[in-house]
Amino acid sequence: MSYRPQVIDHLVRPRNVGELAEPDGSGESGDAACGDIARFSVGVRENVLAEVRYKVYGCAACIAAGSALAELVEGEGLLEAARRSRADLEDALGGPLPEGKEHALTLVVDALHKAFEDYWDRLAGEVLVEGYRGADG
Repeated sequence: MSYRPQVIDHLVRPRNVGELAEPDGSGESGDAACGDIARFSVGVRENVLAEVRYKVYGCAACIAAGSALAELVEGEGLLEAARRSRADLEDALGGPLPEGKEHALTLVVDALHKAFEDYWDRLAGEVLVEGYRGADG
């Protein structure tokens, strides 16, 4: 099995590793078949992904994919980043992963999308709480 240079670069020099202390959104995705888990935490400022951090427990492909995706979306508008797909990540990694490692792309993209869902859920909750005036109006 051989990896493309972009994958190796992200594996040996991972970017944006870790977790935000107080994220605006966080998400996790796992693959029961292989045991890999990916977590993303995001900091959003004025509808832009100001900070993106990831942690992966898994194979080399998952670690590299997490790093590449975090680097790809940090600084993007929230809606633009939410549209990122497996194909975008595959392009960022220089092409397809070796056979049997494609799950890494889905795993990390799903975790990031769950972080967006968490952010939007939190935002909706804040709007509801701020808009509530109680029985006395």
